[in-house]
Amino acid sequence: MAFRKKWRNDSGTKTYFAWRSMRCRCLHASNPSWKNYGGQGVQVCGRWLNNFDAFVEDMGFAEEGQSLDRIDPHGSYSPDNCRWATSVEQARNKRQHRRITYCGQTRLLVEWAELLGVSIDTLHKRLGRMTVAKALADTGLMTGKLTHGTRTAYETRKCRCDTCRAANAERARKHRAKRTDTGGK
Repeated sequence: MAFRKKWRNDSGTKTYFAWRSMRCRCLHASNPSWKNYGGQGVQVCGRWLNNFDAFVEDMGFAEEGQSLDRIDPHGSYSPDNCRWATSVEQARNKRQHRRITYCGQTRLLVEWAELLGVSIDTLHKRLGRMTVAKALADTGLMTGKLTHGTRTAYETRKCRCDTCRAANAERARKHRAKRTDTGGK
């Protein structure tokens, strides 16, 4: 009796194990990751559910350093919502990451911070105090305008004009005086 292969594509590959893991996370409540996938309503499309060959036909094989990623982290596993991604791409594509839409562009907070040349913490604090438009545009970060005499100009943009240096010296003087008044605390 001859052995019949179940799949046309090799089942000993990284791609096969990604497909199998995807199914287990979504279908089996006993899987440790089920609560974040199947337990959250994430499903596997009917075409892929029991057909590894269809999965390979739609996705191709994973390259070195790539793993299966859902483009919309709230969506299910399907050809139009999956890709092979690096660990960096996957780390940025999580449900809990803050997405900000401005001027028709939706980016992660970390991506806006990189684009603007500010720290994530600085941008996060700005967004807590002001509107998205003000945090991203009115500060001059989006347009490249520099508002002299501001802390951003002196510290972030490293401007050392007379106006920026004088404003920074005044801020430092007030800070020292405040520390002296409160007993150094």
